[in-house]
Amino acid sequence: MNIETLQKIYPNASLHPFSTDDSDYFVFSDQHKFLWIPKNNLSKTEFQLLQSLTTPSKQGKQMKDHPWFAVLFEHQKPPVDEGAYRIIQVEFNQLDSATIENWNTELQSILPHLVDYFFVTDTYALLVEVYHEEALMIDDLEGVFLALDGDFNLYTKIFVGSFYGHTEDFTRLLEEEEALFHHQLANTIEKKIYNLASSSVAFFSFNAVKDSYLMRTLYHQWFQEDDLIDIITNLWKNQGNVSSTAKDLFMHRNTLQYKLDKFQQLTHCNLKKMDDLFLCYLLTLTFK
Repeated sequence: MNIETLQKIYPNASLHPFSTDDSDYFVFSDQHKFLWIPKNNLSKTEFQLLQSLTTPSKQGKQMKDHPWFAVLFEHQKPPVDEGAYRIIQVEFNQLDSATIENWNTELQSILPHLVDYFFVTDTYALLVEVYHEEALMIDDLEGVFLALDGDFNLYTKIFVGSFYGHTEDFTRLLEEEEALFHHQLANTIEKKIYNLASSSVAFFSFNAVKDSYLMRTLYHQWFQEDDLIDIITNLWKNQGNVSSTAKDLFMHRNTLQYKLDKFQQLTHCNLKKMDDLFLCYLLTLTFK
């Protein structure tokens, strides 16, 4: 059972991006969303059933004590009137209290410019970092979290947000960056770390293209051979370079060139042109 279904069953329930310790509500959580259901709407049997379907977060009260809680969830201004900040989202496979304490200590030594961080659920944390000249790039941050995973026997997925000026609405920014992260977690298995550049095309193209009859028809007509999807994906990653793509695919360059020529003959789509390559990449992202 998901939140959308429960909202239809309990129309008086309200959806929030965080949990609550209010004893008048039962909180059902799913993918960092929290449905607050008034307990007076629930029979004893319903309450027991819902309890069996979810594990309430233990982070609600502690989270609200943090200075950036209201900034990220209640449209409040940051506690300082200067600087630019980015939000780093961290999704854990599992955690226990001892590991959290040690992980927190190590994290602060590696990222000394954090101004706040806290757990929204027992396996999902938000880190807020102020801009500084030595702020780590995404590749360096990936190395940091790989090292932390090795030290604490964890497996994490990371989304690194952009830096935004202190006058912006960080609640709205987080809502959109979190949606990007969720989309990548649901659709991309092999990657560990994401940012706007690596996520925006997949997210916005999916939401804009998925209902297009024209685009869906093109996909099914053009990509009947399974290996074409891997070819397009790697060709895009290598910015259209055929030699690098052939190497990544463990394929002879002439074999790859033959497949590209055949594809062009059938579709009149020249993958040496970036517009054509982008169209094909868009189709594979949306419909594969």
